[in-house]
Amino acid sequence: MIDLTFENYSECTLTNLQIIDSFPMQQWMHYVVTFEGNIPELQEPEALVIVGESGCILQIILREEGCDSPMFQFTENEKAQITKWFEQVKN
Repeated sequence: MIDLTFENYSECTLTNLQIIDSFPMQQWMHYVVTFEGNIPELQEPEALVIVGESGCILQIILREEGCDSPMFQFTENEKAQITKWFEQVKN
């Protein structure tokens, strides 16, 4: 997780990923994914995975309590973990 105040940076291993919701948003599909791991003090953390019409992931956003996280974002490695898992689940 990248602390947007630049005080902390850590690479988290994400486990127990699960899609808990999905919904269309114009031409995209949004998937809400819960996860566990050695994460900072986030309240109800989840990932919002936005997928285009082709099925490719366009964006992965860290959320807290159902909203974009104001203080943290995923690292590229954490996004890669989610991408790998998501592609296995959706195929």
